[in-house]
Amino acid sequence: MSERHPEADPAATSGGLVSGPDGAEAERTETEERIFEAALRVFARKGRDGARMQEIADEAAINKAMLHYYFRSKDRLYAQVFHYVFHRFDRAFFEAVERAGEDSFAAALESFVDHYIDFIGHHLDVLKLMVNEFLDGGAVIRHEVTAMIATGQAPPQRFARLIARAVEAGEIAPVDPRHFLVTLVSGCLFPLIAFPMVSTLIPEAVDDYEGFLEARKKNLLDVLRRGIEPRSG
Repeated sequence: MSERHPEADPAATSGGLVSGPDGAEAERTETEERIFEAALRVFARKGRDGARMQEIADEAAINKAMLHYYFRSKDRLYAQVFHYVFHRFDRAFFEAVERAGEDSFAAALESFVDHYIDFIGHHLDVLKLMVNEFLDGGAVIRHEVTAMIATGQAPPQRFARLIARAVEAGEIAPVDPRHFLVTLVSGCLFPLIAFPMVSTLIPEAVDDYEGFLEARKKNLLDVLRRGIEPRSG
């Protein structure tokens, strides 16, 4: 059965992201989780500047005093929501990619595209949160990425190592890992960011959203694989 684009059901766009955390986040109370879910939706709709603590409290079905008890300011709440989303996505995502990379770079690339498009395609509030952050200057993203790069384990660094191994093994043609990553991530994100425009070119994407996501995976992988095929001679 085909499924419509999730915008037809706004409550589904966050995909319950914060409701099943693991690791340190598992210690969050039920109220904190409800606050995070509500804040994610409001920040996605309004952006950091447009969001109001009262609106977040209303969305979480708590009073504003309780919201301030848990999070003293809107900026503090925003940073913590973004930190949670960013790290949970990267941790689960890159573990799968690196496991696939133990077999071949082709498997790692397929895993990357499959997981990235599935996650973003089913968590549209996360996509909107990211876009709003970029439009706001990206300071929070820069802070998160800078901190991760300092550990040597940032996702771009880890994927670059997979690329380097694949080049050395002759699996793929020599490529600049940075530009390859920009092309790869752009190919995953742009059709979802620009869905209103894309769906005018591919009208069936609205009523068969799952089919659209699968078609995007296949077409993007076809283009990328041709671009990195080892050159003979």
